[in-house]
Amino acid sequence: MSSPTTSVAPHGFYTTPSERIKKSKPNSMSIAAGGIIFLSAGMNMALGLGWYRYSLLNSATHFCYSWFIGVIIGSILSAPLINFMPKRFILSLSTFLILIEGILFTCAPHRYGTLLAGRYFNGIGIGLAIVPYLINASEISANSNRGSCLATEQYSVSIGIALQMLYSSLWSFTVDFPINCLHGIIDIMFAVVAGVFLFYFIESPIGYIRKGEDGLALETMARLRKPQGVTGEVRSLFEQHKAYVREQDNLSMQQSLHKGILPLAKMIFYRSLMLAFCYSLPLNYALQFSIVMNGRTWAPAVAGGCRFLGSLVAICVVDYVDRKIISIMSAIIVGGLMVGLGLIFRNNANILIATDMNTAMVLCIVMQLFAGFFAPYSSMYLGEAFPLRTKPYLMDACVIIEQILHIVLIEAYTLNMGTNLFVQGIIIMVVFLLLGLTMPETRKTSLAEAQRRFRKWLYIKLDIEF
Repeated sequence: MSSPTTSVAPHGFYTTPSERIKKSKPNSMSIAAGGIIFLSAGMNMALGLGWYRYSLLNSATHFCYSWFIGVIIGSILSAPLINFMPKRFILSLSTFLILIEGILFTCAPHRYGTLLAGRYFNGIGIGLAIVPYLINASEISANSNRGSCLATEQYSVSIGIALQMLYSSLWSFTVDFPINCLHGIIDIMFAVVAGVFLFYFIESPIGYIRKGEDGLALETMARLRKPQGVTGEVRSLFEQHKAYVREQDNLSMQQSLHKGILPLAKMIFYRSLMLAFCYSLPLNYALQFSIVMNGRTWAPAVAGGCRFLGSLVAICVVDYVDRKIISIMSAIIVGGLMVGLGLIFRNNANILIATDMNTAMVLCIVMQLFAGFFAPYSSMYLGEAFPLRTKPYLMDACVIIEQILHIVLIEAYTLNMGTNLFVQGIIIMVVFLLLGLTMPETRKTSLAEAQRRFRKWLYIKLDIEF
């Protein structure tokens, strides 16, 4: 009796979830370093958005937005570096900067200037890592697991956010071992673990093909499959990659930019605006106000846990169910909850009413569940949207605009909190109703096909298939 075999569908698809997991193990090991790096990103983002002792209540506005400025600097540097430096080296530099930040926080936990410098180091490191990581993850993954590989970025950010909210809200401040030391030690651990996983990092075969190094590209693709080897499937995928590179490299920079403008506009709203609005200083202050008034000190831990839970569900289903409709609906729900929260805080008298503050607390917690579910989809679409030649620059533009929006919301925190949140909620709902008509469904598509779909003004078709 012949032994059972698992059939392999075309274009890198496998017929069972267990086969997908087995075949994609080398991919997972290769992206693990980036996943650890973005744990630190989530912690430092939350640290500047209200979950830290040096908050705006202490008039340390610069401390809050310094990390976001660092991310902008790192993002500006990353695009040209990608053109002549292996992505492993860029991620190694990012890891080194995170290590420096961790040491500064651990060794000088009471010195504001030192902590501020650490914030900048970490921000630059994260900015350097985002685009190289997403580009590499999109190019080394099979069509069947590209979503989960890309979604790891915001999934890890959500875990970092949850961790920061947990320990900053429950930790007792002491002189001998302040909370800054704990933050620094955790970041040192992240940097060391990320450095270890960088030994398993595999460069994109598409990068080798563009350099004319077909032998290295084929060898890399063989390493990305389990069991390793140059099989017929690997050769077929290699030819697909070569065709994709020929198609993209035949475009001039101007043509590539022209094809990327519409996807850029979509992604600015889908990722930059949404990620800035669904985890912001006004939103976190709304949760903190509700906690002060009703004494529910467990609320930050629960909100962070919901953020993590939403992201966990998203990364588990992103390659198996329709992406477009559920991500759009989750964003609209976030907008609706934010409108309700804004209506509560528009009337200052409601702050003194216990039932209103309990309602506000519940809205904040539930909002983080849906925001956590949405966030990984923003990573996935960002890695798929743009033509190859202009991809680093257009992705950088989205990342930079996201950080600018965070800084604007930090500077605007003195405005009426209720009006602030109400306007943000309305914007989210209107924008995502429109995006429901324009965003593509990219599950089970090649990168080339995903980019073609992004260039359509309208995309109403729903590819609902399990």
